[in-house]
Amino acid sequence: MEFGVVREVTPQERRVGVTPEGARALVAAGHLVVVESGAGLGSGFSDTEYLAAGAELAWSPRDVGNRCRALIKVHAPRLEELELIRDDQILVGFLHLAAANSTLHERIRSVGVSTLSLELVREDHDEYPILEPTSALGGRVAVTLAAYHLTIRGGGPGLVLGGTAGVPPANVLVIGGGTAGLAAASEAMALGAQVVVLDRDPRRLLRIERDLGRGAVTATASEYHLSRYLEVADVVIGAVALKNEPTPRVLRRQHIRLMREGSLFMDLSIDSGGCSETSRATTMDAPVYEEEGVRHVCIPNLASEVSRTASRLLAACLLPYLFLVAEGVEPALRRSEALRGACSYFRGQLVNRSLARFVRGPLVDLDSLVPREGQLV
Repeated sequence: MEFGVVREVTPQERRVGVTPEGARALVAAGHLVVVESGAGLGSGFSDTEYLAAGAELAWSPRDVGNRCRALIKVHAPRLEELELIRDDQILVGFLHLAAANSTLHERIRSVGVSTLSLELVREDHDEYPILEPTSALGGRVAVTLAAYHLTIRGGGPGLVLGGTAGVPPANVLVIGGGTAGLAAASEAMALGAQVVVLDRDPRRLLRIERDLGRGAVTATASEYHLSRYLEVADVVIGAVALKNEPTPRVLRRQHIRLMREGSLFMDLSIDSGGCSETSRATTMDAPVYEEEGVRHVCIPNLASEVSRTASRLLAACLLPYLFLVAEGVEPALRRSEALRGACSYFRGQLVNRSLARFVRGPLVDLDSLVPREGQLV
């Protein structure tokens, strides 16, 4: 199989889907890895390291697209990258197709691309072996940035998350008890903050209590609890997410008005549209804006701020699935239930029922195109 890796063009994105270590493993198994020159620089991986791993360099993204059968990206292709997608190719990445531009869907259909969305790779017991570790890292980074933005130099009121002798710790409210929310709560607790986690799913709250102990307060995300804890929070972290759907706006403007002037709202859901009516994407160059007297930090690709760690994590989680893809998309889908669930388009045909709610076009049953291994046709 020919794997291609291009430099990410999404603003502020520094990660890369295949590290030199991953390239070495693929090459050792007899596969070709073509890397655009400079693709790994944002994560501290040089062209020399890729060459030493046995990968080949290409001097333009178009050259990578022309030479590869499987295109490995972190994000879905942007409009200027659509020409990279060619006939019968396999597109792999955090594609979030429910929120993607219609032009991308048209291109996928017209050239017969098969897509594997990493955020949808699911193993038994509702485990997401690629999404969950990367989300957890984003949650940890969010708390690190929040601690900075509470300081005077960070534009904040001059607080330390953990307080000090005679001074109580800061109040951190986490909305959403999924992987990112759990990681953010754990990191905030480690720094000494007083943490409250709200979620609508009692099972998640039970898991948080089991994992974090009674040091974190958990409560159902009712209107009463939301209003009560917003009023006293120094930091609010929005970590709301729905699988294969845009993020619901669970915070309305009147909720933000309840927060104290100068407090901080961080929206980890901004990659999928944000969980507040007041959210809009920011960058690390201009991370903060003020709305309703509350400072907002809504940086997409938050894990990119620790890009070397994030790239190594992503590559390690992704590599076992790339070995399956290396057999071809059809054999991979026959053998792997995890990849079947991540497949939204098979050779240009829409096969994901959840995505069909957001995308126009006929839905085809994947079982009729690619029967499972051992399944009678």
